Amino acid sequence: MGEITIKGATYWNVFAHDRLLCLLPVWEPKRNELETQQKNRKAGQAGEERVMEVIRSSGLPNDCLVLSDISLEIIPGVTIQMDALVLTPAIILIFETKQVAGRLRFVRNPAQLEKVEDGKIILSMDCPAAQFEDQRASLETWLRMRGFFIPIGGSVVFTTNPIIETIPQGLPVIKLRELRGFIAKSLQFTPVISVHEVEVLANTIRSSLSPYIPFPLFGKYGFESEKFDWGPRCDCGNLLDKTSEMTWSCRPCELVIKDPYVKTLLTWFLLRSKTITVKQFCLIFQCSRRTGVRVLNRLPLMRKGNARSTYYEIDYRQLNLFEW
Repeated sequence: MGEITIKGATYWNVFAHDRLLCLLPVWEPKRNELETQQKNRKAGQAGEERVMEVIRSSGLPNDCLVLSDISLEIIPGVTIQMDALVLTPAIILIFETKQVAGRLRFVRNPAQLEKVEDGKIILSMDCPAAQFEDQRASLETWLRMRGFFIPIGGSVVFTTNPIIETIPQGLPVIKLRELRGFIAKSLQFTPVISVHEVEVLANTIRSSLSPYIPFPLFGKYGFESEKFDWGPRCDCGNLLDKTSEMTWSCRPCELVIKDPYVKTLLTWFLLRSKTITVKQFCLIFQCSRRTGVRVLNRLPLMRKGNARSTYYEIDYRQLNLFEW
């Protein structure tokens, strides 16, 4: 079994909001709401990781490939996001993770999922099974447009072991403990493509990734970027002290941090702007123009303009090229 690991939209959304919370002061009115939203994001991310752990330990044969956090554009402006894909010569499996606990009830008309407490409906949400069927139909369309014809199966996977009152017959819904058995049963189908074609399909998907890009976040939330200090920060949120050209330190954590450039610049691009000038870089890092040009030129950024009007622009589709 092979695995293609790519940091997708889920990872970058969580990372960006972590950086946002590092910048926000404790008195910011929106902070509590943002912290609650981030807690939910991380819970969902943890659920996706649990599903991936089960998939990895399910004994998939070597002719299978696994991808996670996949976003594909079906037609311009229409994108589907899938938590996990298992590619096999016989079938493609989609697994959609749901992190919903408590007592749940599926309703058909209209299709929705209800959370029930003491016999009362306390929350109604879109039916994950209906969302899954839409994903399956969209992926089938995407594959056919590229000449791939292979059955698509899979299921919604509840990772929190909820109490589900009834699951209508044929609804693609399982609990996490049922996932290994589901995968084993799915692998019994007759192959319809070769191992080489599985690899070609995986590469086609990887080269076609089109993640949802909500950045920069400051525009989304209405924060005024000029009111914030964009200097290098520790993960604790404290601004770093510069001790040398390549070394910074965090007083509260007593940590020495080397080369904080990439993480700080990602914070800038994800929160404030898709572009940065050499002058802005030098103000952030208290450095010479020569250092600014050297660092910016070695990063996966598009250089535009000329001479003193030069600026650098990020392509959010290439976030995975940044390493720190």
